[in-house]
Amino acid sequence: MKHLWDLISKESKGVRREIVIAAAVSGLANAAIVAVIGEASRTAGFDNPNLRYLLLFIIALVAYVLCQRYSARRMVQVTTQLGQTLRVRVVDKVLDSELPVLERIGTARILNALSRDATTISDSGEAMIDGLQALIFVIFAFLYIAYLSLWAFLVSILSAVGSLTLAMQHQAHTQSLLGRMRGVEVEFLDGVSDAIDGFKETRLNERRRDDLQRDIHATSAEVTALRAEVEDVHTRSTILGRASLYILVALVVFLLPAVVRTYAAVITETVTAILFVVGPLGMLVGIIPYLQRANEAARAISELETQLDAENAARAGARPAQPAATVEGAEPIALDGVRYSYKGKNGDVFILGPVSFRIEPGEVVFLTGGNGSGKSTLLKLLTGLYAPDGGRILSNGHVVSTANIQDYRERFSAIFSDFHLFRRLYGLLGTDEATVTGLLRQMQLDHKVQFTNNRFSKLELSSGQRKRLALVVSLLEDRPVLVFDELAADQDPAFRRFLYEELLPALKGEGRTVIAATHDDRYFHVADKVVKLEYGQVQSVGPHERHG
Repeated sequence: MKHLWDLISKESKGVRREIVIAAAVSGLANAAIVAVIGEASRTAGFDNPNLRYLLLFIIALVAYVLCQRYSARRMVQVTTQLGQTLRVRVVDKVLDSELPVLERIGTARILNALSRDATTISDSGEAMIDGLQALIFVIFAFLYIAYLSLWAFLVSILSAVGSLTLAMQHQAHTQSLLGRMRGVEVEFLDGVSDAIDGFKETRLNERRRDDLQRDIHATSAEVTALRAEVEDVHTRSTILGRASLYILVALVVFLLPAVVRTYAAVITETVTAILFVVGPLGMLVGIIPYLQRANEAARAISELETQLDAENAARAGARPAQPAATVEGAEPIALDGVRYSYKGKNGDVFILGPVSFRIEPGEVVFLTGGNGSGKSTLLKLLTGLYAPDGGRILSNGHVVSTANIQDYRERFSAIFSDFHLFRRLYGLLGTDEATVTGLLRQMQLDHKVQFTNNRFSKLELSSGQRKRLALVVSLLEDRPVLVFDELAADQDPAFRRFLYEELLPALKGEGRTVIAATHDDRYFHVADKVVKLEYGQVQSVGPHERHG
């Protein structure tokens, strides 16, 4: 339980002592209830109502209820807050990460940690305080049993150790199963994401849908089988552990009176105490599976945070970004022998570069080439989302490094092929509604989308309309460099003509730099420079050659 304990210890420093004290008093009061009942039962009679023991019982009961309630409430507050802290902390680290880091980790693993794992830890507070209170009660109850009979105490200790050993002996196997189950759950989430994100593609190809459906069903069945196996191990160890407690009662009732001559005098009190102990001991045995799940969740989140911290350590020296650059602050960008490589899904390594060319302020630059030629990768390098494996990116003659990378990024507004639209205008909250409405009208979206209270009324648009809405946001950002990845795709001919022959020249006239990946060779004459890529290599850099 190391990972869970480390997290709880770290997050409960301020209240840890009072929780333990309250739980200890609660356990002691519970044990006192047993002792009082045992003593009262020995001396009870019609002529002796034992009012003194009744008063002690009431005091012990009140102390138990108040301390148990307090410690449970405080512990639940700690674990609930811990779940919240973990969620926010992981989200913050994700937002501070670099794009390649998130691509390596995967969305499903992050979502699993933020939802299932954080919730499991949040829900573990009650089980932990119940376990702590039960443990303290058992300790005090065993001391009382030792006071009554040393032989009964020794038998009880042996039985309790045997019960807990039976419950713990499968722990390594259970942890292994939980780890495997987590991996398959991430696979399942990946499949569900494919089903949602690729819905249109599966609707158009029934064989694809059936294959995906079979994969999702198979991973779901594997998760179910692993979960059933985990529960079976837990159930088996719990049943065996509790059975050993019943054997304890049998030994105390049937064996000890025959072996120990003096035992008969305290058999009633001893049996009463042991019967009270059986419940808390059974609780301890039953809580172990829940704590194992919480510990596995804590381990997974800890490993995710460690990976995010390690991946992001290189940015430790980065300074905060200055205010975003304006058009007047446009600077030349140069790529000097830039190289970048990554491993694709099929295991093949794609290598881009070396790439060397220069982009002057106010230039319109087109990147062209076949699918898989490296255009999107080059755009992510140009915008600072990927760091080069070799070579240099220079802005106004200064090398772009981890120290100034965010300042460099703030010069760009980009619409990538896999762009995301936010319903709220984050980063531009408070923008004049009339300005936004004017741009919506220019992009022929005013009949589809309204903008009020910093929110767009709808995002459920066609692909081309979504790109136009992204263009509205990009223009509102008012950055000196605009990057478009196949922005004209999915547009009707009239809007495509407007984009190339009116909007891009207007942006150039304002002094903005435009870098666009495109296949529209009929509009290459709009560009000041065309960079042609094939299989990660630059084939040519220069002005478009006009023929005819």
